Amino acid sequence: MVRGTHELWAKRPAFLLTILLCGFWFWLILPSDMTLPESFSHQRYSVTLTFLIGGFFFGLGASLNGGCSVSTISKLARGHYHMLATISGWVVGWCGLSSLPLVLDYPAIPAVTTPSLSVVIVLFTLVALIFFIVPTERRAILLGIILFGVLASILTLLMPEWSPSQLLKDITAASIHHQHDRWPSLLRYLVILFLIIGMALGAKKRLSLTEFTLRPTQLLKHLFAGCIMGIGASLALGGNDSQLLLALPSFSPAGAVSIVMMVVGISCGMGLKRWFKLNKHTKR
Repeated sequence: MVRGTHELWAKRPAFLLTILLCGFWFWLILPSDMTLPESFSHQRYSVTLTFLIGGFFFGLGASLNGGCSVSTISKLARGHYHMLATISGWVVGWCGLSSLPLVLDYPAIPAVTTPSLSVVIVLFTLVALIFFIVPTERRAILLGIILFGVLASILTLLMPEWSPSQLLKDITAASIHHQHDRWPSLLRYLVILFLIIGMALGAKKRLSLTEFTLRPTQLLKHLFAGCIMGIGASLALGGNDSQLLLALPSFSPAGAVSIVMMVVGISCGMGLKRWFKLNKHTKR
């Protein structure tokens, strides 16, 4: 979503739009006679201030980090080992906030069991736009995002709680809130492990350990960004992965608002980066 927001400000909204529609492919692959997975149907919430703040914080942290949930794992798989600091910060931020005696209200609303025809129309319109409107040199990456959306939706159908955010959410519930029935199964850890392996194997270029340079300031920056992302994800009940693959496709108003605020947070982070760079050059 960080790159998608950059593209949006460059007046190329197709990238971000394709990402936002990733999870909606779920409805096209869901068998008509299959019951909606319970974890998927429990993702609808009314809009509250908590979701607004959480989405903004996550977006701001993601902008400083240079990537959101899956992007962080992807960069780690390509040899950018400082992303381990982001993941550590994410855990600290999420678990730290969850351990505080806060009473936050998350009003649930009834699940949507069948999508409207408009979902199908929008998805096929997107594909048509990519083939007939988007320049040839940009089609491959957009079609790649669609393929990721389809595969992620299949995985969501088989295991709705597979995403990194959901894994961390359940670990937190089990370890901090003593909901021992929430401990993730071994299979869920293996899914994340093989996700990293797949990303590493599919990477065009991967940094070796000898090429990687460890800088303390870089580690602190990503640790701080990860903490903000973790706090935001904890408030919004998930990072952008959960919002895109579960909340948005389930037509959750809170999920939609969280995504909008993530884009706002990323935009503010971009502005802060430009301001710091400008000040740095001015001082010189």
